[in-house]
Amino acid sequence: MKFCVFFALVMALLLCVMPCMAKQIFYDNFENEAYTKSNWKAKAGQLNWELSNKYNHTINGKTSFKMEPKTMQVWEDVWHVFSDQPKPAHVRIWFYDRGWKNKIKVDQQYVLIGDGTNDEDSANFCQIGQTGNPDHDEHYSIFDSVANAWFHTKTTTFEPRWVKFEFVIYKDGTAKIFVDDTEEHVFTQKWPHLGTIGLAAYGRNDRGGVLDGYWDDVEVFDTEDAPAFAVDPNDKASSLWGKIKLGLRE
Repeated sequence: MKFCVFFALVMALLLCVMPCMAKQIFYDNFENEAYTKSNWKAKAGQLNWELSNKYNHTINGKTSFKMEPKTMQVWEDVWHVFSDQPKPAHVRIWFYDRGWKNKIKVDQQYVLIGDGTNDEDSANFCQIGQTGNPDHDEHYSIFDSVANAWFHTKTTTFEPRWVKFEFVIYKDGTAKIFVDDTEEHVFTQKWPHLGTIGLAAYGRNDRGGVLDGYWDDVEVFDTEDAPAFAVDPNDKASSLWGKIKLGLRE
């Protein structure tokens, strides 16, 4: 009995201490429209986004960030710029995958990351997301601007779920991309710092994909490692609760 109490106290202490080791410098759970508007700026003044209750990842949350282009052949994008330009840095974000099993896929929705204030003034820039391009069927796609090349992930898309994208800049400037904890891409160049993160969708409906994309729980830390999230899709209990909530919504 005493051991159980001691173990519980130790675990509680670890849960309190571990997040303190990594300083969270940005977080948006997309539950407050005013907060989101103050932190994300559209490059061209687009307003084609909303907080939607169709899908949700945040524990006890109700909404996620939805972007749906209204004009074809046009980018919709919003950006959050880091004035302190951290390095190391750890970006973590969840994207809702409707599942390739039934070809319920988005056509072009991405997380954008650069060392400038947007894609155009970043010397180092990448995109992580999903595309209707048949070369990347059943996988997520990654664009590396310095390599000027697209890569598709080892991680596959099949069943509907929240998928975790992570981008990490290490102390030496090395940068990597992870999808659901699988290392997917290592940049050949060194990154000087993290300058900006963005969310974007491109309007095209000629490849069978849907236009609306959903993201939730954007977190950025000024460390290489990030603490476990309160609701991690790789955790069985949390995943089950997520399925229950989605089942109630649909």
